[in-house]
Amino acid sequence: MPPRPPLRQLARLYTLSSQPSKFHHGRLPPPARPISTAPAPRVKARVPPHRNTFTQIRFTEADIPSLPFWTKHTVPPFVPNGEVSPAQCLEACKRYVPLAIENKPNWQQRNLSPTVASPTTHDGTIPFFTLHYAAITLLLFAQTPGNRSLAIHILATGTTAGYAPSALTLARLGHKTSSLDKPQFAHAKEALATLLASPDRSSSSSEYLPDTLTLAALVQLATNTRPSTDRAMQLLEDASRAYAAAGGSAVWHWRASGVLALSRLFLERKQTSRARAALSAAVKELDDPEISFRYAMLLSRSDAQRRVLVQRAAVSGVEEAAREMARETRESLEEEGLSAWERKARGVIADEWAGIAGDKGIL
Repeated sequence: MPPRPPLRQLARLYTLSSQPSKFHHGRLPPPARPISTAPAPRVKARVPPHRNTFTQIRFTEADIPSLPFWTKHTVPPFVPNGEVSPAQCLEACKRYVPLAIENKPNWQQRNLSPTVASPTTHDGTIPFFTLHYAAITLLLFAQTPGNRSLAIHILATGTTAGYAPSALTLARLGHKTSSLDKPQFAHAKEALATLLASPDRSSSSSEYLPDTLTLAALVQLATNTRPSTDRAMQLLEDASRAYAAAGGSAVWHWRASGVLALSRLFLERKQTSRARAALSAAVKELDDPEISFRYAMLLSRSDAQRRVLVQRAAVSGVEEAAREMARETRESLEEEGLSAWERKARGVIADEWAGIAGDKGIL
């Protein structure tokens, strides 16, 4: 966590010093320290975020984790099919950091490759394919501010270089933190707009079309107006069509987010059958507990699949699903013919579900 801004501390000190003196048992308190004639030290004002905040150097070569870190984290399922190795991530960072710190004119164009879809290049440039994996690994698993600054610097550089995964990741980060409209995310927001407007569906960025459309829809939903939700629905339906049209080669990393958002829009517009259809297809293809729960809640209570899906979601940590299991189990206590032992056992189970939901007070 960065240090507390100096100006905030000074403002607090000024507020305290401007209060009238108070007597302590009839006497003024002694001064905290003698008055000095030495000039006050200069305090550097905090620079507000700007377009190039993320490309400022706030890391050193010491912020590159050693090989054991990469060996621990760059493994399946995080890195599928061994697409990059721990040594390749480490080597890419070791080459990248000195170049970024030196910051010679056009160093990115001369030394980085945003188009190669493999961890190695033939011309000796550093592939963004590898750097992107390294950046995400640092964001997820590293701990120090320097680690995070290095990761964000890589993503920002990839964004300005036109590397779609980095642009989408940085834009998603801005959206998740409600910061996409802030100056430091300007490049990411512009890159998202460029990807969305690209007429060339055969370009290298076209494989990310479903995710581009999904993220653009989520950004629209944050505005929460009727025109923006109409646009979001159109984008999400376009994402579904793009994914279906791509066939077996399609990749839709944020499909779960898109399906959940689209189903919510359908339900808000009383289009329950469309919501059920969207969730049903995703339940069969995605192992996502939230989708399972949302689909289950649209099934009849007499449907045997309903309880199976709710229980699966509850076990996976969906609090609303655990709460629903607690309610249903508590309701079953009213069934006729239960023995005292069985009624007590169900009560204990209901309490356990409520405990998983973190909402025991509802019982």
